[in-house]
Amino acid sequence: MLAYVSHAAIVESRPLADLILPLILLPAAIAVRAIATALRGIIAARASRLVRTELRVELYRKLAAAGPQPGQDSGHLLSRLVEQVETLDPYFARYRPQATAAVAIPVMILIAVFAIDWLAGLLLALAAPLIPVFMILVGWGAEAASLRQQRALGRLSGLFHDRLRALVEIRRLGAESGELNRLRTLAEEFRERTMRVLRLAFLSSAVLEFFAAVAIASLAIYIGLGLLGFIDFGPAGSLTLGTGLFILLLAPEFFNPMRQLAQHWHDRADALAAADDLSELHRLPAAKPGPKKASAPIPDTACPVTVRDLHHAWPDRPPVLQGINLQVRAGEKLLITGPSGGGKSTLISAMAGFLSPQRGEIRYGDSNINDLDQHGLALSRSWLGQRPVLFAGTLYTNIAMGRANSTSEQVREAAELAGVSEFSGYLRDGLNSHIGEQGFGLSGGQAQRVALARALLADRPVLFLDEPTASLDEASEKLIWQAISQACEQRGMTVICASHSPLAHAWADRELHLDHGQLREVVR
Repeated sequence: MLAYVSHAAIVESRPLADLILPLILLPAAIAVRAIATALRGIIAARASRLVRTELRVELYRKLAAAGPQPGQDSGHLLSRLVEQVETLDPYFARYRPQATAAVAIPVMILIAVFAIDWLAGLLLALAAPLIPVFMILVGWGAEAASLRQQRALGRLSGLFHDRLRALVEIRRLGAESGELNRLRTLAEEFRERTMRVLRLAFLSSAVLEFFAAVAIASLAIYIGLGLLGFIDFGPAGSLTLGTGLFILLLAPEFFNPMRQLAQHWHDRADALAAADDLSELHRLPAAKPGPKKASAPIPDTACPVTVRDLHHAWPDRPPVLQGINLQVRAGEKLLITGPSGGGKSTLISAMAGFLSPQRGEIRYGDSNINDLDQHGLALSRSWLGQRPVLFAGTLYTNIAMGRANSTSEQVREAAELAGVSEFSGYLRDGLNSHIGEQGFGLSGGQAQRVALARALLADRPVLFLDEPTASLDEASEKLIWQAISQACEQRGMTVICASHSPLAHAWADRELHLDHGQLREVVR
């Protein structure tokens, strides 16, 4: 419409009345284009949000199924799940839609220009491949630099997160200046990596702007010489102001989608780098594979636990379990002892279904735990470790986390069994008293009793204990063992415990010693 109005007004000297309709349609076309661009942005942003939400849910499920991994850094995990997933937003919201536009729009413009002047169309077609070629060449370097930057960001985030959590300990050790210097050095290295990525991004934009400017200038020279009559080759002799201006106005629009794609090319590089890092989480194997058939019956009372020919070894380490055979009677309190690093925790984790052994069979009663899904397995056993995880909140919510639909009466009963009521009664709000992260405000023994109450809240047939009294003083330890014994008498559970504690010997009905992957009976 701009070319038509210009040609009609300047060359044909048409009156204003004849140009009213195109002059009205021109702002309407501009408005339609603006609305289409806005709608594209809204749809792309919504699609990006849905992709990131689904990805986060899938990664959380992968992490939950895999369980704790050796060498896993909580700060780096946090960076991956928050920052690196967000890095995918520009890719889906901007790069992917623009990649489609960078193919569709130039093709439509080429068809329109070829229909008017095949020589001008040929000039555009010859210039078009130069931009993608240089985008790819520069993009390889930008992708590698972005990958290094993403990994450095993950390490820096993890280190900063861990130092924040250990801030009190750092101050007590007088190590503030050393840690600040280390953070300063790492932050400077990250700044340098970021600048290298930006340099590559600006280089890419500069190269593309140069080739687009040269191509448009060449087309402008051809049209100008054709209109002046200096070129009469092919369709040049039939060029008019309308057709020439139409082609010249379309030339920037021909290159604009590719130029915008080049601006988002570093978004693609950042997203690929983030995806490469996130794929490590996506490939995590499940700690316990799902059942191969329908879920087996779930025991509802204290049941025997049977282990047959159990083998397991961690990567690059000697085997920790070698042909373990074990029969635990229903309602028995079994103690497993052995040296540190001898495999007690590995055996407990395998029997509880937290890891999948390389070979062997484990049964709760008549049910093979491989035939139980994660929900069925959780209904079959409770577990208490040596480092309980408590969350910022009330004592009540920390206990009730083991069973979301539990009643207040059930929570109070579990608190009574575990001995939580003995100290919560002295607090102003009782079980509704607030504690900080990791049980801040409680002693080690009190925190362990809260974790025990959580384990006892749901009446499970089997209870696994992994060093439940580690790092506790003798008085606190006695209270824990008394609480466990009382719970066994009232609930009727099969209890399997790994512990070094001398007090555990008197508590247990039977004792086994694990050393060099083998179990032997301890004669009392």
